[in-house]
Parts: sequence; C-alpha cells; structure tokens
Amino acid sequence: MTEGEGTVAVSIAGARRSTDVASPVLAIYDAHHRELASFIGALERDPRAAEDILSETFLRLIEAVRQDRAPDQPRAWLYRVATNLVVDGGRHRTVVTRVLGRLVDRRTEPPPEESYLRGEMRREVWAAIEELSADARIALLLSAHGFSGREIAASLDRTELATRSLICRARLRLRERLGERDVPA
Repeated sequence: MTEGEGTVAVSIAGARRSTDVASPVLAIYDAHHRELASFIGALERDPRAAEDILSETFLRLIEAVRQDRAPDQPRAWLYRVATNLVVDGGRHRTVVTRVLGRLVDRRTEPPPEESYLRGEMRREVWAAIEELSADARIALLLSAHGFSGREIAASLDRTELATRSLICRARLRLRERLGERDVPA
C-alpha cells in the first residue's frame, strides 16, 4: 500500500459511516486518475472510448461507496474495474462488427425488382444463344470462358480464321436479337 492509499483507505472508512460520498471519491480521483487514464489509454486506442471508460470507472466507485461497498484497496479496485470495462468494450465491438457485417451484406443484395429484371435478361440472353447453331453456341461460350481462338478452333475442328468469323457472326446475331440493350455479348 502506497502512502496515498493509506489516507484514502481511512477516508473511505469514514465515508462508510457517514453520508458524505464526494470527499473520499474526490481524494481517490485526485490520487489515481492520471495513472489510471494512462493505463486505460495504453489498453484502449480510441481516446474518446478511453475517457468514457475512465468516467465509468469512477462512476462505479461512487456507486460502490453509496451502497456501502467501498473497496478496501481503491487503486487495485480501480484498475480491475477499468480492465474489465476495456475487455467488455472489446467484446461489444466484436459483436457489433459481426452483426453489422451481416446487416451490410443484406443491404448490398439487389432489390427484388432488380433481381427479377436480371433474371428476365438472363432468360432472354439464353433464348438468343439457343437460337444459334451448335458450333456457334460452343464457340461463343468457350470464348466467354476465356479459351483462345486456337483452342476453340481445335475443339470445333475448324481453322482459326473460320472460328473467329463464326464467333463474330454469333455475336452479331446476339446483338440483333437482343436489340440495343446493355447486354455484354
């Protein structure tokens, strides 16, 4: 026990017997608020959250003294309460982050109208693709999946030039069939 703690302990004992709560709490505050603020600041990176934790710690001390549960070792009690508040705040932030992550994911889903319109567009595109010849459909889909002209030509047993021409004609037919829409062909 430090020299300051001995005097504070005596004043808390006196506060337990009297109704005066302010003076012992102020004495404890004066004796420990700077070092406690430093300690909390090292644990909590957000300065505003650190100030809130410091305030809450001393509010809990006031409440403990009022309820005749004043700590015998105020400095240790303050450190324990402050540490618990920092840990609880971290847990709270973790839960909030997790829940907000789920909420944000829901908000990024397209509205039902947009989903419906995209589905309609997909059906129209697939209907237009099905109208193409089998070779043109295969060439177009392989091209869309990143296959090279040489690979597509080999799978269709055509020359590269004939395959390129086939893909260009297939894209042109899709554009004509789908009109002037913003559909990547």
